Amino acid sequence: MKNPPVLIKGDELFLNEIAEDHYETSRDLSKYLLMHYGSPEDVFESPHHPLAFAHGYPERISRILQSVALDKGVTVSRALDVGCSVGGVAHALSRWVDTLVCGVDASARSIDVATTLTQNEGGTFGVVQQGPYSRYVSVRVSGPESGPEVGFEVGDACDLHYEEQFDAVILSNVLDRVAHPGECLRQFEADDGPLRRGGLLLIACPWSWYPDYSRPEEWFGSARDEITSEDDLKTRMSGGFTMVHESDQPAVLRQNPREYDYFNAHVTVWEKL
Repeated sequence: MKNPPVLIKGDELFLNEIAEDHYETSRDLSKYLLMHYGSPEDVFESPHHPLAFAHGYPERISRILQSVALDKGVTVSRALDVGCSVGGVAHALSRWVDTLVCGVDASARSIDVATTLTQNEGGTFGVVQQGPYSRYVSVRVSGPESGPEVGFEVGDACDLHYEEQFDAVILSNVLDRVAHPGECLRQFEADDGPLRRGGLLLIACPWSWYPDYSRPEEWFGSARDEITSEDDLKTRMSGGFTMVHESDQPAVLRQNPREYDYFNAHVTVWEKL
């Protein structure tokens, strides 16, 4: 096994970085690495933390898709993780997908971190403690010899083009973070889109809309008609998909040992007609 590289240095966490993408600062990358790969002890430093139940979000998303695939008899040889960030969901998928797991994200630095971690079968990164203090967390991931090919690339979630379609696609925390969520969704319904007929589309989203990412007229739902984002999604999907799963899945991002960002994602899985 290779010596794990340092992905994020501890002193980088306290730099006043200027980045075009909010998700490309060292501090944000560190938080997502911890969420995607950290153990409960890494994240909470206590087995009895009140938010410990929210740990393991990437693994839970992968298990939901796997369970639905088994139940529906869908063979998943190729899986696409859209908005993959630093790659935790993609690596969770690699434990059961047969041939290929591809992760795509708009953040070039997130893709670089995910690729470096994959190529070296792990990595070490700094996490914020208090004030100027940090500590290091080391994580490991499975090597390529133990599963499918795992690869990452920079791409636009609203404009995906692949020569070969996928058996399953995951959109995790994407639709409320792209400029045109409706366009993003419609490409998966197209006959020549990234998802094959009979394939599965998992959508996970907390529906936390902000004008920083998209115009209010692009948001799912209607305040005037009292239609929620969840119900609007179901209406938009009804023409070309059948819903085969719905649940709420908690997750948590650690800011420091005494501050956490909690969200509860609405998760649905759809079978393409």
